Amino acid sequence: MKHFLYRRGLLLFLVSIAFVMSCQQTNKSNQPDTSRPNIIMIVADDMGWHDLGTYGNDFIQTPNLDKLANEGIKFTNAYAAAPLCSPSRASLMTGLHPISVNITEHIHGNQPAGPNKKLKTPPISQHLDLKFTTLAEVLKKKAYKTGFIGKWHLGGGKFEPQHQGFDVNIAGSYNGLPRSFFYPFFKPGEKPEIQDNSVEGDYLTDVLTDKAIDYITKTKDSSFFLSLNYYSPHVPIEAKDSLVEKYIKKRGTAEDSILPNVHYAAMIESIDTNVGRILTTLKNLKLSENTLVIFTSDNGGLSVREVPAFAKHTPPTDNGPLRAGKGYLYEGGIREPLIMSWPSTFKTSKIIDTPVVAQDLFNTITAITTSPDLPTDGENLLPLIQKDSMAQRGLLWHLPHYSPQRAKPATAFRYGDFKIIHFYEDNRYELYNLKTDRSETKDLSTTAPEKLKDIKEKMEAELNRLGAKFPEPNPIYKGD
Repeated sequence: MKHFLYRRGLLLFLVSIAFVMSCQQTNKSNQPDTSRPNIIMIVADDMGWHDLGTYGNDFIQTPNLDKLANEGIKFTNAYAAAPLCSPSRASLMTGLHPISVNITEHIHGNQPAGPNKKLKTPPISQHLDLKFTTLAEVLKKKAYKTGFIGKWHLGGGKFEPQHQGFDVNIAGSYNGLPRSFFYPFFKPGEKPEIQDNSVEGDYLTDVLTDKAIDYITKTKDSSFFLSLNYYSPHVPIEAKDSLVEKYIKKRGTAEDSILPNVHYAAMIESIDTNVGRILTTLKNLKLSENTLVIFTSDNGGLSVREVPAFAKHTPPTDNGPLRAGKGYLYEGGIREPLIMSWPSTFKTSKIIDTPVVAQDLFNTITAITTSPDLPTDGENLLPLIQKDSMAQRGLLWHLPHYSPQRAKPATAFRYGDFKIIHFYEDNRYELYNLKTDRSETKDLSTTAPEKLKDIKEKMEAELNRLGAKFPEPNPIYKGD
């Protein structure tokens, strides 16, 4: 009897040990591998800093992005790499400054100087050269599945996303904009991957999100990187009738001159709704905790009238308190929304006022995934997010071109609270204190000459380091 009780007790003891070990193993396996989070980088096209409720817009309804910002990391001084799309997108992909990849204007946009242009502007590359390492190529080496959906605008043919590290490319090519946001979106037959399963009345932002949800669902059992790039709210300014009517009713008029106009507001809400669909999909698939979601834009909102072919409902927005917009080096052209969410690691919400820039995202993602260090022009933001620690640095924007929005060639540089802009036509400088004057209304260049000199020297050193190209006198100039 004693032997029986002993054997029974030993058996129960061994079973209990096995059970505990099993539970520990189960708990361990349930813990997310934070060195391999899923990564979704969502980039809007021409969305301004002031277009979301969380950044102060009280007309456009953006509950999903507001919630993401309120529960995650919200940057209030985040910048695009340039005030135009192609250079900004090149920096997001490579972590390099637009100068470093020789894309300082939007591809197809830098035209030879005619007799009405005082300066001849430097040529740019018409594609993102394959010699540059993209974020997708880095993550593939870490066994990530990689998908690209939406706007690329960094070259067609052999320079498309599928040749730049992405396993899947949906709708990404040379295009800078669609013909219409309604089916067939582009030339019939041009993008069968989104046209073949779409019908009359389908809206492009919805269709791209459908593809994104399908991609997430199919790759849910692998670590994946999804670059989702909406073409909206770029021109043509087109939105669903139901949402336009909603904003007409809310405002009491359809008058286009009241900004943001109702069509643009409806486009922004469509983006927000579709971001909500992405977040719901992650939740349903139990992927939310260990998925890093990043939301930003490529440049400021369009604040001037577009070219005649796309002039309808433009200008669509005014960037709130910020000066100017897309194509300009004032704050309205380069300051962006930037929201990051990663619940398993960023456990408390946070607002960060430290200036950051688009190319920092490359360094941050490579740090998170313990990828090899590469030469870049950005900084890892994790110490800033986790410890409020970041060395002061200068931020440079170089646009040695005449922008399509009629801005003239210029360079801007921010250091601390101060920012200078150098205009090349007349070799003129402006200086602003962004802490006290974010609207850039008080030029301090004549009243603070020592500050101007200090920041000018820092700017010139950075231009020299990067090997910047500059505009030159136009030999055929005859006057404006």
